[in-house]
Amino acid sequence: MRRRTGREVAWFAARALLGAVVACESVPSETSPPPGGRELAFAGVIRGTVVYSGPHPCSSQGHIVGGAILFVFDRRNLPPPNGTANTPVNFGVVTGDVLFGGEPRNQGKDVYCPLSHGITDTLTASATFEISPLDAGSYIVEAFYDYTGDFSPAFKFRQLPERGDIAGGDLDTVDAVKNSSNPNFQPHFLPVDVGIPQPLPPGSAPGTIPPFALPPNNGFVADNVTVTVGSALPTTRPYFYAEGLSVTFDATNPTAFATASNGQSSAQAATPGTAPPGATNTDPNYEPILTIPQDLEIFAPPITVNAANLNNYESRLPHLRLDFGVPMSEVANATASEPFHFQIPAQGGGFAVWQNADRSADGATWTPQSILEGLGVPDLWPLVVLTKLADDRTDTADLETQGSPTEPVIVIQGITLLASTSSDSDSLVSTAAAAPNLFDMATGQPVVGLQDHLTALIRPSAICFDSLFDPNALDKRGTLVLPYSRGLSADLPTGTADQAMAPPSALTNPQVLALTKGGPTEGCLPTGRYAINVVYPDGQAWTVPNEAGACSGKEGATDFVHLTCRGQGQARPVLRSQGPRGVVEVVQTTNPAHCQGAHAVPAACLPHG
Repeated sequence: MRRRTGREVAWFAARALLGAVVACESVPSETSPPPGGRELAFAGVIRGTVVYSGPHPCSSQGHIVGGAILFVFDRRNLPPPNGTANTPVNFGVVTGDVLFGGEPRNQGKDVYCPLSHGITDTLTASATFEISPLDAGSYIVEAFYDYTGDFSPAFKFRQLPERGDIAGGDLDTVDAVKNSSNPNFQPHFLPVDVGIPQPLPPGSAPGTIPPFALPPNNGFVADNVTVTVGSALPTTRPYFYAEGLSVTFDATNPTAFATASNGQSSAQAATPGTAPPGATNTDPNYEPILTIPQDLEIFAPPITVNAANLNNYESRLPHLRLDFGVPMSEVANATASEPFHFQIPAQGGGFAVWQNADRSADGATWTPQSILEGLGVPDLWPLVVLTKLADDRTDTADLETQGSPTEPVIVIQGITLLASTSSDSDSLVSTAAAAPNLFDMATGQPVVGLQDHLTALIRPSAICFDSLFDPNALDKRGTLVLPYSRGLSADLPTGTADQAMAPPSALTNPQVLALTKGGPTEGCLPTGRYAINVVYPDGQAWTVPNEAGACSGKEGATDFVHLTCRGQGQARPVLRSQGPRGVVEVVQTTNPAHCQGAHAVPAACLPHG
């Protein structure tokens, strides 16, 4: 019986049964736990039905293409954009052959898709599923039907839904249908509790998710879970390659703000001797495109908001440019059916950009949002986020995201700018000027535009999540870290001293409160290489670097001369633009004394245990 009252950084792609070398004098016990025995521990199960509503599936060689992919996430560690989890706790698959048992199948080698041949009616189908093992806890289930058959848990570039896939989950379907045309809508996923809820410790904050426990000497089945997939994704994933930007600003001519390439791009090897300041890896194939000092001092937001002061404020923020797709020289390999199959349109492609909006408690109205700093600058989708890569790497490709019981997950959030419609560079000023035309208050719908690139400003602040993998920690929120909590405001000509870097309104923002606990901690940022992520509210996302741009595992070292992997098996191409140059590095301070004592990197941001 189901009781109704997300993602650790490790795939449960398969949980092997215990293997053992059995000698005649040593037979493992069937009733003892590992490692001496083969008894499997009691666990939780989520069981129910997948309901599909969408176009007729594709087929080839007598089989249905694709299948329903069900992701299980811990409610205390949700996936982006509402959390930091980048892989599920566990996942299940219902193959197309099982889900569409009575659907006709093309027997030829070619992939036949009825939708491409004018068959546009909606097909409804269902099948049962089970996902196990699961620890006791409270979960959500997100899902999609892999219409193209491209899903693969082994590669970042094939782990998430793409255009044409059918999205859904265990959600409020009535609300989802009512808001299906609104790009700001995020489904309300229903909690799936595995186990018996336990009492909360005294003083727990309202809304704290309680701990759960399995019944003594028993497992637990969360039954009758209905997972609905019925929303076809209309846009491609936000493919990109990255470039660092330099800023030009003259306080005597504050309207002449400009940005330009710093000469560093993930699409090409670095020129020897041109490494950004402080870069720790100057290999031309690994050199970062942008560096940020761990104690970067920026201005506090201006008190008087005008174009000159906004330009002054922006001038100290690191700038990052993300170009949609891949360079022309890589398009043929990127769009080939194997191994990449990027859905890069021949024309008309780009980032879909629109203003974020919050929904009222009764669901009736939508209110357009400004960035956390306010300043009259609209808050835009997609979200640009940096995530720290592991320092102690086991993969030679430098692709492993940091996050484990002994290493915190660390994120840095950017500010997405609107592409300028004039000869001026993208800026806070041009983005603010466009605000009146970005949202239709009458319909509650944003105006969606396509951009061939994004410019993102990188905030010199980090959120360190050091309890995501602690089963005893009920509060999974992170610690907000700022190199300086107060500073000189950006008001020209001299500014005002001792102003808050993070406005009080930002610290009480519901999104910030959902991710951070307590006020900001003053301290230097954790050094290291950070991956670049672009995320939409429906969960579609893209990350650089990824395996399309480097070899990992059994593929051997990356051959950057021939741009191939030549490990075990057949060689495959490498897309340089997606490789290990596509990182931002937080580098050590040039003033070591500043990052000691009270300003040291906070413990929550450092390895522990």
